[in-house]
Amino acid sequence: MIVYTIGQQSETIVTLNESTRLTNPFYLFVFTNVSTKVEYKIIVDSASDTSEFPERANIYQFNTITLFSTAQAGQYSYEVFEQQSSVNTNPSGLNLVECGKMLLNPAANLIQQGYEPETTYKGYAG
Repeated sequence: MIVYTIGQQSETIVTLNESTRLTNPFYLFVFTNVSTKVEYKIIVDSASDTSEFPERANIYQFNTITLFSTAQAGQYSYEVFEQQSSVNTNPSGLNLVECGKMLLNPAANLIQQGYEPETTYKGYAG
C-alpha cells in the first residue's frame, strides 16, 4: 500500500519492472478515489527510477504536493500503465503493470488528543 500525506512530498515505491514489456517506457499512474471516483494522473519516465535494485522495486520521486493539492483525503486505488508516449493520459489500450491501494492522509491530524480530568472521590462511612 502506498501512503501519502496531503502537503508533504513522498517517494513512491512500486514494482513495475517484472510486468514491463517495453524498453524505457513512460509510466502513467492513475489514482482513483474509492468513494468519489475522482482521478489524479501523472506520467513518470522509467529512467527517473532511483532504486539501487530496480529488478526488485522501483522508487520514483514526483511532486505529490501538486498532484494531490485539491484531493480529498481517504482511500484510493491506483493503476500503473506502460506506454511510449510522454503526454498521453488515456489508459485505454495500455498494458497494466501494477495496481493496488493508496491511502491519502489529511494534512493535519484530525484526531484530537484527549485529556484526563482530575477526579476526586469522597468516601462516606456509615
